[in-house]
Amino acid sequence: MSDLGTPPSETAQRPGLVIAGGEIVERGRRRRADITVIDGRIVRVDPPGRHPLAEFVEHEGAQRDPNRQRAHGEAHTWVGSIHDLGPMLGGDAAAEEPLFAAMALVDATGCVVVSGFVDLCARVAEPLAVDVDLVQITAMAAALGGFTALVAQPDTDPPLDRLGQLAELHRVAAFAPSCHIIPAAAVTAGRAGEHLAPMAELAEAGVAWFTDAGPLRNWELLCRALQYAAPLGATVAVRPSGAAIGIGAPMHEGAVSARMGIAGEPAEAEHAAAAAAVSAARRTGGRLHLDRISAAATVELVRAAKADGLDVSASVTAEHLLFIDADAAGFDTLMRAEPPYRTAADRAALVAGVNDRTIDAVVSAHTLLPPNDKDAPFDEAPPGFASLETCAAIVLSHPDIEFEAALDALSWRPAELAGVTHLGGGSIEPGQPANLVVIDLDRPWTQITRDKSFARVSPHHDRRLNAQVTETIIEGARAVRSGYPEMPDDLAPDRASIRAHRRWQRLIPEPSA
Repeated sequence: MSDLGTPPSETAQRPGLVIAGGEIVERGRRRRADITVIDGRIVRVDPPGRHPLAEFVEHEGAQRDPNRQRAHGEAHTWVGSIHDLGPMLGGDAAAEEPLFAAMALVDATGCVVVSGFVDLCARVAEPLAVDVDLVQITAMAAALGGFTALVAQPDTDPPLDRLGQLAELHRVAAFAPSCHIIPAAAVTAGRAGEHLAPMAELAEAGVAWFTDAGPLRNWELLCRALQYAAPLGATVAVRPSGAAIGIGAPMHEGAVSARMGIAGEPAEAEHAAAAAAVSAARRTGGRLHLDRISAAATVELVRAAKADGLDVSASVTAEHLLFIDADAAGFDTLMRAEPPYRTAADRAALVAGVNDRTIDAVVSAHTLLPPNDKDAPFDEAPPGFASLETCAAIVLSHPDIEFEAALDALSWRPAELAGVTHLGGGSIEPGQPANLVVIDLDRPWTQITRDKSFARVSPHHDRRLNAQVTETIIEGARAVRSGYPEMPDDLAPDRASIRAHRRWQRLIPEPSA
């Protein structure tokens, strides 16, 4: 276990925020309003121009600190005490001790403001306890993509299947304040698929999401896992892979894989694995999540299971809403995905599933890989790539996905599934934690032209995306300011792990000789 020191402590003086000029979008409700945030919580939601800072700057005693103005979004910072704003905030605020020394005005004009996105499938680092820097990088990449919370997959070395590993992840996550990291635990001990992990102990310690981050081949063991999880209020997530029935391959089985001379996994294999998992949910009444589905037949299976009243949910990666198997015909290992990309008809079914809410969540399946890991033959290269920065932008920019359906799949529904609506995907009302995202839906960008990016291994470097996250706010703190990440003070730019995983020279300058 590495010595990480102590995590950043809360400052005595807490900044306040006013997010002004934006359109708040919640499920079934849109309104133009200004949001006032103090001490990490929303304290007011006012009609445009009625927020306390707007009133105070017109007051005779208003102050502006020109040294704190920023060119990329912050209109100005008001410096003062909560005693001054007390009458405008209402209640007994003026009688309280000062909670902040400044209020920043975030100009959200022309943007939408939504509750933070929640990712149900991301890998934060591997091995788990070696490098806090990689966890910080993942958290900052998540913030750049608008994610205020992510479910960390347990397929680390060692797997997260014991209380000790859980405590270690909590310890490391405390050094990554840019995103809330929610631990998922393995269903089976060592992810070996032979006997169950201590699910009750882990659930008592706060784990509500169990997955082996892959297929679970033993159907009886899956049934027992669902039975154990049900009274714990936990979800069991399974990736319905053909590998579960002995048919796994790096490509979809079809004309493209035949021309490439690479083994293919038929869509029927995924459907068979998913059908087996759904039958286990039907038998036990447990809460099942089908992770990263890719085939049209699987979408229909989920739709039928929901119609039957089963507690079954499903997710898809953003890339499976974009790519098909033909996009991998050039043997580009950046197109090596898990599950493999399938046909245009499968992609259309996935898009329709997101729009009609058959598919509950869009996930990133973010994977940190050194670039040289992709320098291998297509069928030998590991699947996955860095995708947290682009996941939401792909969905929000997709021409065939409805806007509110996209938000349902990125924010509201995954937060409900993971039971973390206080960390993202919740209501935007006074008293709620301020985990928010400001999005400009008409701000084209590419990773290759972005000043700061952490996605070195990505198939999207030149892809034009129309929606950009301009602000990500974590419990009242700005993790992203107009598209620029706030770097943790203890993130050492000279560490080898940072340098290995950065995307651009401009992110971390070379040290001087």
